Amino acid sequence: MPKQIVICDDHLLFLNGISELLKNTGNNYDIFKFSDAHSCRNHLMQNVADVFICDLNINHFDGFVLIEELKSQLKNTKVIVLTAYYEDFLIQKARKLGVNAFLKKETPAEELISIIESNKNREFYTNKSYKKGESVYSAIDGSIVNKFRISRQEKEIIKLIIKGLTSKEIAEVLFISITTVTTHRKNIHRKLEINNSSSLIKFAHENNLLD
Repeated sequence: MPKQIVICDDHLLFLNGISELLKNTGNNYDIFKFSDAHSCRNHLMQNVADVFICDLNINHFDGFVLIEELKSQLKNTKVIVLTAYYEDFLIQKARKLGVNAFLKKETPAEELISIIESNKNREFYTNKSYKKGESVYSAIDGSIVNKFRISRQEKEIIKLIIKGLTSKEIAEVLFISITTVTTHRKNIHRKLEINNSSSLIKFAHENNLLD
C-alpha cells in the first residue's frame, strides 16, 4: 500500500520541487501537497497520513499552531518540520510538541528520504550542526533600526525574542516589568507589520540580522 505523504508549504516552487523529488525516488508514495494551512487542515481532518511535512510559516500562519490543532489526527503520523528557520528555541519547541524531525530546507534528498522511511518511534532528529562560539543572533543592523524607528530597548527585546526568551525572562534580563515588555512587543509588531514570533524571525533572516 502506498505511503501517504502530506506536504504543506506556501513556496510553490519548493512545494512542487519536493513533491516531484519524492515521486521520483522509486518508493511507493502518494503525495498530497497544500500551499495553505486551511486546505491542509481540512485534508488531514478527513484523511490518514503516514508522513506530514510542514513549513513553519505558511502564508503568515504558524506551522506549530497547525500541528498542535491536528495533534489527535497526527498521533500515528510521522511529523517532519522542514524550514528555513533554524533557531535553537524552535528546535526545542518542535521536540516538546512531539515532532519527529526538524530539518533545514537545504537538507539533502537522501537524508529526507531516510527520515521518511525511518521508524516513527525513533528518537527526535535534527540535522543542525553546532559551531564553537556560534551566536544565536547577530546585532541588529543600524540602518534597519533607523528605517523602522526601532528604539534601543526594542532592539534588545528583538534579540532576546529570537534567542527564545519568554516575556517574563526578558523582563528579568532587562530589569523592566512584564507590562513594559508586552508594550514593546506590541510596538515592534506594529512597526514591522508582523503578528507573531515566526514572522519576526523571517524578518530577521530577510534583513540579514541572524548569523
